[in-house]
This record gives sequence, structure tokens and C-alpha cells, in this order.
Amino acid sequence: MISKRRIKNTFAALMGIAFILPPVQAGEWEVLFDGQDIASFRGYQMDAFPKDGWTIEDGTLRTIADGQVVDIITKKKYRNFELIFDWKVTPGANSGVMYRVDESKNSPWHTGPEYQILDDSTHNDGKNPLTSAGSLYALISAQNKTLKPVGDYNQSRIVLAGDSLQHWLNGDKVVACDIESYGVNTLVKSSKFSSHQDFMKKQTGHIVFQHHHDEVWFKNIKVRELPEQEILPDGKRVNTISKAQREAGWRNLFNGKNTNQWRGFKKETFPQKGWIIVNDCIKHISKGGGGDIITKQKYGQFDFQWEWKVAPAANSGVKYFIMEERGGAIGHEYQVIDDNKHPDALRGPKWQTAAFYDVFPANNRVLQPVGSFNESRVRVKSQLAEHWLNGIMVLNYTLGSQQLQDAVSKSKFKRVDRFGYRHQGHILLQDHSDEVHYRNLKIKRLGKGKKKK
Repeated sequence: MISKRRIKNTFAALMGIAFILPPVQAGEWEVLFDGQDIASFRGYQMDAFPKDGWTIEDGTLRTIADGQVVDIITKKKYRNFELIFDWKVTPGANSGVMYRVDESKNSPWHTGPEYQILDDSTHNDGKNPLTSAGSLYALISAQNKTLKPVGDYNQSRIVLAGDSLQHWLNGDKVVACDIESYGVNTLVKSSKFSSHQDFMKKQTGHIVFQHHHDEVWFKNIKVRELPEQEILPDGKRVNTISKAQREAGWRNLFNGKNTNQWRGFKKETFPQKGWIIVNDCIKHISKGGGGDIITKQKYGQFDFQWEWKVAPAANSGVKYFIMEERGGAIGHEYQVIDDNKHPDALRGPKWQTAAFYDVFPANNRVLQPVGSFNESRVRVKSQLAEHWLNGIMVLNYTLGSQQLQDAVSKSKFKRVDRFGYRHQGHILLQDHSDEVHYRNLKIKRLGKGKKKK
């Protein structure tokens, strides 16, 4: 047998999580399966490799459909890692890859979350986005995914650093979340995993490749360990940021005392009515007037995070890429609304919370009750834009893409020049005549370009 090989890492930071981690050096690649060597694996709760359930065929690791049904696990445990692998399935086949698995339970899924492997076209699980290929199984559906035809190989990647989890499929990020967030914890409590107290709670564990009675092939399996995620402490009080956050590039857009970072849309000063500071929030008073407010500075690539709550039946929004020379306050909008009572939200998903207003709906949403604060985030890096809600990426899209332009052509923005492309613009909080509260507004520039005022 050929021994395990190590491939030297040449990347200083992980694409896709650079907005969370500072530039750091990941570990060297460790080949878990090179087409011949199975020394990295053994059976779940076994000392040996289950050769009656798995075989090596043409340089691939293949399940034996009518053989011994035993999952295989890495002998080594991993906490922070990047795993890449190729896979293909037979028609109707099902499998999965689980991680941070502990062997103290009867089944791996009692502790470890799963990257779903599936033939979406014919397996029943493919009818439900939550259990289709690439999903965080039974919890978060994969977004904007492209699957190869059954019988062809797909390329997958799992990135887990601290609480930050990502699933990638054929080059696209399809799932992203913070596994200790309100959103994810709420989904777990309402899922099949709720009775398993250790599910997704282990800080380290094995990586598991599932045998689900079907024929599935895996190849090009390798992993590298990642540095421990640096967790930046929050400010000691609401509307503050810590010294560590400032050093990492974060800037506070509201200190709870004044609105110096904001002004009225197409105005030189902050509105004299409609918006007030109360209970550590920028609050818009119902029917108070005042108009929209915008940041004094412009942003093109950024990570903007904030908290918000609305009164019953209220509507607002956070817009980005706002250019005053356009005339109206037109930009990409992260919808902020009471989904249950406002007429706009009752029109459908494209007008509900966290949607790209009138263009794309948001998925996998977990909302706090009306009157409680939600945590939101918009991230724009290069041509990729993401909407987050309560710790889950609920929408992502590519600026300037054909998919986006097709959606824009069916929206109210179809005649707006260059709508759907990235611009250097203001961030806007919308006056929609309703009561809404904003707090903990902070932003970090992500591009290399100089800031523009």
C-alpha cells in the first residue's frame, strides 16, 4: 500500500471565510484516500476497515450496496478543518458525510451534522430542499447549487472553523451558518435531532462517510486542519465595538448617543423629525416623517451587521449601493418587515424578511417574534453578495450574473440602469412610515480599494 501523502498548503487564507478569520496559515493537506490506501479509515465503532461493506474500485472508494452496512470514519479526530472530496451516485442513491462525530452513541448522526449526498432527481429526499444534495441535512437547504448528472462526479468541500460552517458544491458556497446561533439552535430544536442532546455539540470528532444501503463512489479525499478561529470580543455595552474589533477593521456606525455617521437622503444633515434616539436605538416613529437616512460614507465591498425589530405590521428595509445621483432612493434592499401582518409580506417570499426586495426570496429563515431583536448581515465581496439572518446565510447571489439580470427583468427595477451590479454607494435605513428600531450597526470594508466619501 502507498502511505499517506501530504501536500503543502499554498494558501494563506481560506477563500470564503476571510471575512471571519484574519490571514493565517492553514495546515498541510493530508490525503485520506489516494485511490489505494485505506489506512486513514476504520468502521464506526470498529477497529478494522469493513471490507465487506466497502471496496476499492478503479481508484475510488465504493460502497457495496448489498454488503455490510457500516459507516467508515477517520481514525483521526478533527475540530477545525477543510475537507474536499469527489462523489457520484447511482440512480436513487443516498449517502452523506458527517463531521465532529463521537462514537459514544449508537449512530454517527446522533452527534454529527451531515453534508447530504443524494440523487436529487429520483430519491424521495430530493423532493425536500432540506434533505437534498449539499444541504445541512434536515436543517438548512443548499442554495443556488449546480449538480452534475447522475453518474458524473461532483466536487464538494466542507469548511468548519470554530462555529463557522460552510458547505460547497461544484465551486459554489451553498450553505453557511454559525452553528451556535439562535437560528441554527432553533432549527435543531424543531428537528429529528432535538432528542439527541449531543447533536452538533462536540468540539472535535471523526469525519464519517455513510453507507446507506446504496452504491456510492468517493475519490480525491483530503483534509487540512485550520487554525483556531479568533473570536473577537464584542463591546462591553450595546452600540460599542471592542479594541480587537477596531483593530480588525470594524467601524461603529451608531454609538447610541448621536447620529454623526448618518444624514438624510439627499440632505446635508440628519432629519429633524421622524427619527429619534431612544433605548439605545435609532428609532423611526410611526408616521413621523423625516425620510430615509444614509451613511455619510460610501461602501462597495463590505460586511455590514446590525440588529433590528419592528412593531406589529411594520415595514422598513436596509438598502445598499445607494447613489443619490440616481434620483430616487434605489438600491439593493434587504427587506425588514413583519411577515405575518404587513400587506407587502403577504404578497410572497420576495417581499418578506431578508429577501432581496422584489428580486430574490430568502430561504432557511428563522425569525424572532415581532417586538424582539433580530441579527442581520449583508456581505459583499468581489461579485458575491450574501444576506444573513440570525446566524444563517439565507440568500446569496452573484452581482452582474445572468441569473440576477433575469430576475431583475421581472422586477420593478427592470428599467434602472446598471441595477444588479456592484456600486460604490451609501447604506440606507428606510422610512416606510412605520415604527422600527435599529442598533449595533457596524461595518467592515472588505475590498482593497480606497474609501470614497
